[in-house]
Amino acid sequence: MKNKRIADSFKNAINGIVYAVRNERNLKIHMTAGICVMLLGLYYRIEKTEFLILCITVALVIVCELLNTGIEALVDIIVDVYHPKAKIIKDVAAGAVLLSAVMSLVVGYVIFFNRVIEDVKALIERVILH
Repeated sequence: MKNKRIADSFKNAINGIVYAVRNERNLKIHMTAGICVMLLGLYYRIEKTEFLILCITVALVIVCELLNTGIEALVDIIVDVYHPKAKIIKDVAAGAVLLSAVMSLVVGYVIFFNRVIEDVKALIERVILH
């Protein structure tokens, strides 16, 4: 069924995101982590390029999770009993989410590790010296 108005397309897309956020625990985790990472980026006043890389990385994880949710729902409609190929489809989609999440950890490490370590060192020095 094709949308006649662009506003309907946006409404449907937003409804899909809202559904997934409300019903998918892992998406809630990814969204929360993404917000925290963005706030951390603002706190450390990272460079524009680093911030854009964070935005793309967070978006990639969330997009993978949304696609995984859609693929799982589609497989559940098509296959109403256990089937090994249905399991493969779901596992591969989940693997995409896992890979994007692991790579996002690598990106976060590269961008934040030295900054966080410096703050931890400064905090330890303040506690020990005072």
